[in-house]
Amino acid sequence: MSSCSASCGNKGIQHHQLRCLLDGTQVNTSHCLEKPKPNLQPIACNRRDCPSRWMVTSWSPCTQSCGGGVQNRRVTCQKLTATGNSVPMSNDACAQVAKRPVDTQSCNRQLCVEWATSAWGQCNGPCVGSRLAVQHRQVFCQTRDGISVSADQCSSLPRPLSTQNCWTDVCSVHWRVSLWTLCTATCGNYGFQSRRVECVCVHTNKPVQEHLCSWRPRPTNWQRCNITPCENIECRDTTRYCEKVKQLKLCQLTQFKSRCCGTCGKA
Repeated sequence: MSSCSASCGNKGIQHHQLRCLLDGTQVNTSHCLEKPKPNLQPIACNRRDCPSRWMVTSWSPCTQSCGGGVQNRRVTCQKLTATGNSVPMSNDACAQVAKRPVDTQSCNRQLCVEWATSAWGQCNGPCVGSRLAVQHRQVFCQTRDGISVSADQCSSLPRPLSTQNCWTDVCSVHWRVSLWTLCTATCGNYGFQSRRVECVCVHTNKPVQEHLCSWRPRPTNWQRCNITPCENIECRDTTRYCEKVKQLKLCQLTQFKSRCCGTCGKA
């Protein structure tokens, strides 16, 4: 037989343990596979009254969410009978068996904290769009009495935003470009031209600090131009700096000689 499933009360049972025997000797169960198993019912056991014992209910909700609260539970002395009934007993009956469990305990002793914020700062940048900037504020954790504590103590609470977008005319800006200058060469690989690029206020059309326009790509202020071969073209200057090239005696260099063909060829 197996051991009893309970030491007292009304639910203790034992199960028969079957063995496969051959001439009185236990053998592997495979030898008994063709034999029908006996239909054996569990046997009741230890059906007697249990000793008196302390019974407790679940703890009640804490009276405070923070700062120290109290929760309670019910503690009673009871005895489980052989019929399955729980019978109340005097506390003395259980005190002889075990120490009485506590029925009150403190809970949620952590500090009562909350997120606090300063006022929003000025809406003056950095610009993130047309008339759109960013403003900031400080966010800190404090007790309900206003004492600052580590931000970790507020980590379980939703944290307020420390930045937000805002509207301001400071960001009413755009890039303004001038016309391209004349190309420095009529052919070859050295021609370039430039233009003026500046950040200006939409309303006054006056230049402002370039970083206010940084939310938009800055237009290029120079580019190559007239990149065509100079062969088969009449020997003439392709840049306006040829007189200077000749004065500096740079005509002997191939790159200057080809661009200042006319001036360098003069006696």
